[in-house]
Amino acid sequence: MGSTSTPPHVLIIGAGITGLVLAQTLRKHGVSFAVYERDPDPLHRGKGWGLTIHWSLDAFLRLLPQHLVDRLPETYVDPDAVARGENGNFLLFDLRTGETKWKVPPAKRLRVSRERLRRLLMDGIDVQVSQGNFFQSIRFRDTAKCLSVEQIYL
Repeated sequence: MGSTSTPPHVLIIGAGITGLVLAQTLRKHGVSFAVYERDPDPLHRGKGWGLTIHWSLDAFLRLLPQHLVDRLPETYVDPDAVARGENGNFLLFDLRTGETKWKVPPAKRLRVSRERLRRLLMDGIDVQVSQGNFFQSIRFRDTAKCLSVEQIYL
């Protein structure tokens, strides 16, 4: 008689970029999960700054399902610059003279809108909104390698 085990169910607290990348990776690998978030919509805290994904770009692309990788151009800060093959120069200026002091050369990177990336990463993910609350208690049961959560509040 073989042993039977219950597949894991992962609780993800927070539907920010990291929580949503985790959710998409679990979805890609068929692992059950639930995402809990306090904000009712991706614009609740404003659009935020653009993000540059560089040193982690290869890992980021491997984590996502291919259909989302294919849609990443929807998130670009400047799609026209990307189409021209410009992946960005970071220029640092002398603010007194306007003279360029340093130029960080282009490298493999993506410059994306945080809000558009978050919306893309929400594709196919059911985010449970739970506002204004907190964790009551969490217990670890070593024998079952299980986490018992009495109540989840955000």
